[in-house]
Amino acid sequence: MPTKDIYIGTMSGTSADAVESCALNIDNKSVSIIGSYSTKITSNDQTKILNLASGKTTTAQEFGEINQLCTRYFLKSIQGLIRKNSIKHSRVKGIGLSGQTVWHAPKSKHPFSIQLGDPNYISHALGVPVVSDFRNSHIALGGEGAPLTTYFHHEMFKSHKSRLIINLGGITNFTFIKRSFVLGSDAGPANALMDIYCQKVLKKKFDKGGLIAAKGDIHASSVNEMSKHSFFQKKLPKSTGKEIFNLNFIPKKLLKKPKEDVLATLNFFSAKMIFEQTQKLKKAIDEIYVCGGGIKNQTLLDNLESLFKIKIKSSKEIGLDPMLVESAAFGWLAKKRLDHEVLQVLNKGKSAKGLLGSITKIR
Repeated sequence: MPTKDIYIGTMSGTSADAVESCALNIDNKSVSIIGSYSTKITSNDQTKILNLASGKTTTAQEFGEINQLCTRYFLKSIQGLIRKNSIKHSRVKGIGLSGQTVWHAPKSKHPFSIQLGDPNYISHALGVPVVSDFRNSHIALGGEGAPLTTYFHHEMFKSHKSRLIINLGGITNFTFIKRSFVLGSDAGPANALMDIYCQKVLKKKFDKGGLIAAKGDIHASSVNEMSKHSFFQKKLPKSTGKEIFNLNFIPKKLLKKPKEDVLATLNFFSAKMIFEQTQKLKKAIDEIYVCGGGIKNQTLLDNLESLFKIKIKSSKEIGLDPMLVESAAFGWLAKKRLDHEVLQVLNKGKSAKGLLGSITKIR
């Protein structure tokens, strides 16, 4: 059994299909993952969450009930992690709760981001401090509220080489690292458009391995139409979400095409936007590492490799499970907040420093 302090990160992505929790050993010299646990979200509960995230009108009561529903999933996942890895509660120094994002509006008149999951309930149940609401702290400091994994990427991937780390979740975020220079940003959709098409039209969860997309033809006119959206014209860094990249975003003319063509086009579009957004850096890239659920979509990886003309590597090659990078990041961020460590927030060339996240300690 490890003897270092343990921190736990727990998160659920925009697909709202599971909660991933990860336990980390952290000291001043190293970070190591000691275990993980995944809790599936039922299709019925997933629908409730996604309906809320899609902007459908709801009542305050229903919002509160869905919030507590998500809380129970987070707690169940953390408890499963502790049980599976025989972790003593006394060893856990903090929990980083990313929450379930249902709305992200960093550029509204009064910027905000909403994540579901009650840190009070979790802290009381486990007797451990919980750090949450990272995104609104980031926004208050002038940032976009996302991506927050940039800090962890820099810690784990720093090298004398210039590296691009791409997280393929529902939304793509990336971090470019070259010695002391670091920049993180969202790039657009990764799996979001493909998944929502599969779920709403094909009644499938997703295009497993990108196998359907691999059989289709790419419709360039639809790719061009989608790429004209104002998000892609904005300067880096920036953030986005399913408020934009949902079923309504897909051109109606494309939806009339065979499923193979629709998915081939959406798959290529995701890869092309990642490529084009990272080209705005105007910096040479030596290595590319990928993490997140999209790493299982071989067609997406093939499209990325074709565009970048660089071998795409899994984060596993540096010892990080690609499916755990994001949850691990929130455990790491929890330690930073509990240690009162100030982090820098960069936005449009300006920077501010502050503490990310709010601490909840009930007992």
